[in-house]
Amino acid sequence: MVWSAYWEVYGFDCLETDLVWVGAPSFGVVVVRAEGWFGNWSVEISRFLVILSAYTLYLMLERAFMLAALFSFQNFLYDYLKKKGLSNTAEIFKNEAHVTGHFPPEFDKQPHGLLHDFWSLYNDSKSRQQMPGPSSRTLAGVLDSLRKTTPQIILEGHSIQELACISSGQSLLSCDLSSDGKIVASGGIGKKPFICYLETGLSVTALESHLDTIFEVRFQPGSTVFATSSADKTVKLWDANSPERSFCNVVGHNGTVRSLDFHPLGGVLCTSDTCDVIKVWDLHKNVLVNEFKAGSLVRFQPGSGKLLAVANRNVITIIDTPTMVVIDQLQGHVKDINSICLDVTGNMIASVSEDEVRVWSDRRCIFEYQSNGKRFQSVIFHPRYPNVLVVAGFQCLELLILETEKRRNKGGASDVLITGLAATTARSEFNIASASSDSVVKIWK
Repeated sequence: MVWSAYWEVYGFDCLETDLVWVGAPSFGVVVVRAEGWFGNWSVEISRFLVILSAYTLYLMLERAFMLAALFSFQNFLYDYLKKKGLSNTAEIFKNEAHVTGHFPPEFDKQPHGLLHDFWSLYNDSKSRQQMPGPSSRTLAGVLDSLRKTTPQIILEGHSIQELACISSGQSLLSCDLSSDGKIVASGGIGKKPFICYLETGLSVTALESHLDTIFEVRFQPGSTVFATSSADKTVKLWDANSPERSFCNVVGHNGTVRSLDFHPLGGVLCTSDTCDVIKVWDLHKNVLVNEFKAGSLVRFQPGSGKLLAVANRNVITIIDTPTMVVIDQLQGHVKDINSICLDVTGNMIASVSEDEVRVWSDRRCIFEYQSNGKRFQSVIFHPRYPNVLVVAGFQCLELLILETEKRRNKGGASDVLITGLAATTARSEFNIASASSDSVVKIWK
């Protein structure tokens, strides 16, 4: 019944499913086998065997019948989608299936399962093209449309889809997503920040300009404020809600301001230049509070901000921020490091140079992968899968799965160099942004 109801909800009239139950009471074992095929798509569902004790099966069926008496399958699916953060999909399904009813506290737990990825694909395709839902089309047709309209990578459950492509009119070097995943700010040789509002689809270029190229853009956590660093030796602060002009200019560097980052707890901005000078600013008092020489790329540890990772040529230095004392150095890269990032726990660091990507933990390199000529430029941890890296370079966007050391190349991600990646862990329709030298900002999920 569960399988029949499942397929009925999706309306996959092209599906044929056979269920075979083989009972062996004397051994207390029940074997369940299911197999099927999806119409013309000609992909056979892998057979699976589930071996359960008769007593366990009895308990499961007993609970299933109790739950079925309280709620329909549609109710559970609607609740599942909401808890997965797919609000738009949930509302579409609620309206089409006429879902009503309330849910008890025992279901206020994070769900898991295979529906999340499929319904993500369905909702994205519907919102992009307003195509008819699966109930009026064959599954093969839906999947064929998705393959044509939504480039994607799917490997061992890890996926990334292109949702939007926005031209900025300038060659871009960096981008960043706001904490809520609703705004992307980017910058490059055009000297002006370019801001995209993902919920409305609007975009705007600031009126005010740096005097030279923007090298990096970073949002202040939990805010619409972002900062830009430039070759004109200055840093500007902007508010994405009124981005026409900056509201603060930070001066004091003697070289190109190559990188910057906000402290995750707020109130502090760290900037670094090509002379390897790092400056720490108190944004509440608008004063410089510390200055030292360490490197040209900076990233705070997420969450607490107790550590600061600094890349200097091909070496990463780890600094204790309360004392500004160097506690470790990570060496192994041959070429200069182009990008560094920390995972959400702050326990792993990913670094990328033109020829390779490395992941560090407990003061040692735990993963190394060669670029094979792809000229890696940027790296982030996947916002949904903490054991997966997203790496960008020349005409490539790759997923690297740390546990298996497998990779998947995203063909057609860009015709040129992808210069910047950004991600947000917020429950948002938009999780990843990329910037490239052909002036394009792309939004991914």
